[in-house]
Amino acid sequence: NETSLRIFTSIADKWARDANSPRTAQLSTDKYMNLVLDSVFTLAPAGHNPQCYRMFEAVEAGSIPVLVKKDMATNYVRDLTTRYVSKCKDPLHYWKDAPVLVLDSWSDVFPTMERIMEDKEKLDEMQTNVIVWYE
Repeated sequence: NETSLRIFTSIADKWARDANSPRTAQLSTDKYMNLVLDSVFTLAPAGHNPQCYRMFEAVEAGSIPVLVKKDMATNYVRDLTTRYVSKCKDPLHYWKDAPVLVLDSWSDVFPTMERIMEDKEKLDEMQTNVIVWYE
């Protein structure tokens, strides 16, 4: 699937205690901060809990967080392994009316973003709404 969108991904083979160490494959704190500040959208997939630091970093930087509907469920259950189940009651309560991009599924990422990116006026409005909502 070809796209005209500029995409940045960085996945380290293993987690490092100090992201700023020259020995790690992780992005340094400064590089990550600049990347989010320069991003129109920030993907925020759920982990143990659907609310994560990435969502706050995105809106603080004026980047639009991207979520999927199933993560917005009132009773979120994520089965990460056969032994671990996390039940969070309404974890995104304060995000329900937030001007974030909520997709039906992650397969909708590229077509949705491409469509939004074509309408610069709408995109500016979305980013402004995110900043105003966060403040």
